[in-house]
Amino acid sequence: MRKRDVMISTCLFLALVMGTFNVVMTHLTGSGLFERSRQSLALASAATACTGKPAPKRQPTTDAQLAALPEYEKVCGSAVADSMMIFTQMPVSEPNAVEMADAMAARLKEFSAQNITPVVIVEPETEWGLVDFHEYTTGMYDGWTTKYFNRLKNRGVSDRQMGIWIPFPEPEQPYWNNNGDPDDFAKNVNRYFRLERSVFPEVRTGVLLGTQAGTDQTPKLLAYTRLIDDSLVDFAGVQGFPWHPSDPADSRQAVISAGEFASASAAEQVAQSLGTRKVLLNVGSYRHKLTKNGGEIAVDARERQATLRSITDQVTALRGNGYDVLVNVFAENKTNRPEGIDWSYWAAGNPTESVYTSMFVQFAHELNEQGATLSLYDARNVPTPLPSASKRTKSTGRHRQ
Repeated sequence: MRKRDVMISTCLFLALVMGTFNVVMTHLTGSGLFERSRQSLALASAATACTGKPAPKRQPTTDAQLAALPEYEKVCGSAVADSMMIFTQMPVSEPNAVEMADAMAARLKEFSAQNITPVVIVEPETEWGLVDFHEYTTGMYDGWTTKYFNRLKNRGVSDRQMGIWIPFPEPEQPYWNNNGDPDDFAKNVNRYFRLERSVFPEVRTGVLLGTQAGTDQTPKLLAYTRLIDDSLVDFAGVQGFPWHPSDPADSRQAVISAGEFASASAAEQVAQSLGTRKVLLNVGSYRHKLTKNGGEIAVDARERQATLRSITDQVTALRGNGYDVLVNVFAENKTNRPEGIDWSYWAAGNPTESVYTSMFVQFAHELNEQGATLSLYDARNVPTPLPSASKRTKSTGRHRQ
């Protein structure tokens, strides 16, 4: 064999080896060799700032949500989010109401000290179990709920520190208790907000309705809002996430566009039904998912980027129609939780090793350019004495596919 042929063969062999190694690295880490090179360039670019505001100096915190924020700000080279989503339950006795309120008061004050607005999702769940939607309409929970809010007030929590409260999220989903009548949801929302505003008249409030990927559920969503007193609601929320068939035999196409799983059209119609110009999109894009049948779904970088762009498109449409838009993004790796989904953009403490880091930065930057407000859901494993929904082993409905 001639020397030239040997060199050509060697180059082809090395290219094949490098290509194979890159595929393996991409599968294992979510970023291959070439993606890492692009990532390094992206992180070094000044254009990657998520917002035009400098990152604030953060004080040490024991709150799992707030502890994640400095890492995002470091990656962005700027401020990144004005709010973060947290979860809580409902009280079922006066002592329980006092205990829950004391923990929440401390948490709300810590969020206030960090200038972060809490988006508080109040799930219809208690230490007894799930709340019966129809039973709630009878007023059974009124005394405990009032005690809870009065205790928050007595602990020095202000209306501004309360943030945004959203009870009974995704009421149309099947895992809640006795929730088959949309009118029960509307009555419960009215009841909850009237009790809350009797103590905190300036608190901001919202509803959050879930959409089913790939179907037009707007008529169904509007059935849940028709009896709501719109004077009680500030934000109209719609949530949705990408969907992939778990079974290889399932011939249905994956849904990766927010135009199908959390559309501007659905959000706008819900907002119109509630008489508000404020919209919340609760969304996310996962990189890896464990399925119930023991399988796995891995999403490649191109598909995930397309999903993020589709979310930005919905924001663009809403902003173009004059809506204020708050976008909450799930960004936590929860493969070790019952839901088994990795929503993260990088491994905690190591953002430079993931191609998804620059993807997140660009996404946050584009949302800021559109005039939207970004909220995050992510947590870090830090010691904390505060009881919260993050301690529960139950997989909350907000992620269920």
